Amino acid sequence: MTEVLRALAVLLEAPGPEHAAVTAALELPAVAADEHTAILVFQAYPYASVYLGAEGMLGGEARDRIAGFWRALRGEPPAEPDHLSVLLAALAALAALPEPAAVRAALYWEHIASWMPPYLATLQRIGGPFHAGWAALAAALCAELSGDLGPPARLPLALRSAPGLPPTPGGLDELLATLLAPARTGIVLVRDDLARAAIDLGLGLRAGERRFALRSLLAQDPAAVLGWLAAEARTQAGHLVALPPITAWWAARAGATAHWLEELAASALHSELAAHPAAP
Repeated sequence: MTEVLRALAVLLEAPGPEHAAVTAALELPAVAADEHTAILVFQAYPYASVYLGAEGMLGGEARDRIAGFWRALRGEPPAEPDHLSVLLAALAALAALPEPAAVRAALYWEHIASWMPPYLATLQRIGGPFHAGWAALAAALCAELSGDLGPPARLPLALRSAPGLPPTPGGLDELLATLLAPARTGIVLVRDDLARAAIDLGLGLRAGERRFALRSLLAQDPAAVLGWLAAEARTQAGHLVALPPITAWWAARAGATAHWLEELAASALHSELAAHPAAP
């Protein structure tokens, strides 16, 4: 198990000469030349803070919490303490140290398992054969680790303290910020998802960051886009990687988001009909 952890960690880094041998050892398909950048650099960011932070962005309190774990082990936090490659390598290293099993379990449940259900599902949804295979192998390893380390006494702190949805967004900016924060919604929206929405709804997709692209979609047909997002939330809730008890938390969040978006879609449609009443 330790060697597999190390191998999975290596394959999250930018491709290097050693990757071919590691990929073959894990019996994974070869990675396309541009796949690492297209998937991990631009879409499925392998950083815990993106999925556990209230803002859905790199850094912040979520990263500080993980850096604090490193300091508790009397070590200096690495430059990117919440990168999944760093976390998996640390979990493997702890197995060879005389640290209590509780320390390894804390690292696993608090900072790795806490965001694996939506993250691995995202890789399986948008990745090519290599990243989908990597995610499947990681999911199997997580199931094994969960059995070995035992269930957590309670949900990870990041999940317990994650803010919920606003009853009604205070404006478009708050709606966009909420939709792009996985810990608040239970779902992960990447560029490929927004491209699917545009195709499904016959809308134009603006180039640039997700926030700008989503803003443009909502401007074109708010009710339809909100309805599409509600359906997407339900779909993602049903495709989360199974990892009790973490998956249930993410599924509940996604389900609540679907209901919330359906209400917003109905309100947007009502406003649109009121603004453009049918001719007599």
